[in-house]
This record gives sequence, C-alpha cells and structure tokens, in this order.
Amino acid sequence: MIGEFFVLLMFFGEPSSLKEYTIRESVGECLSAKRTIERTLRGGRSQEYGGSVRLSCKKLNVEYDEGYNIIRFIDDLDKVLGKQHG
Repeated sequence: MIGEFFVLLMFFGEPSSLKEYTIRESVGECLSAKRTIERTLRGGRSQEYGGSVRLSCKKLNVEYDEGYNIIRFIDDLDKVLGKQHG
C-alpha cells in the first residue's frame, strides 16, 4: 500500500545517516514523540544535548504494510531532506 504520512526520522552515526523511521498519525503526534525522545537524550533537566542524534518530522509518501511499517520511501529523500541525510 502507498500513502502520505507524517514520518519521524532519526539520524545518527558518523557520518550522520538515516537509521530509524516510523509512521505517525499526525504532525502533533510526531512532534510530541520527537520532544519526548529529545528530553530523554538530554537526560532530565539538562538544557543541552551534545550527541549526534538528529530528529525530524516530515510529510512523506511511503509504501507500507498492514502493520504500518515502512517498506520503502516513494519520495526521493535527497530532494526532500537534502544530501545531509547520508
């Protein structure tokens, strides 16, 4: 199946590249999950995070299965995200 969804993208490593991605129900739910992960990475009340993880919410066309797992991206990620995604 193919559809347009908000996708939470996680980039990390050296060089930084796309490692994880999940379909989210809405932009609000995607941003909420992103904030939760960012707070966890910072470690409580800390204001700064010095690691290499970068998170992004994007509306993308994807091919997905019955469990809403992404099989492949329909959109050209280089065009959507730029070359920095790896």
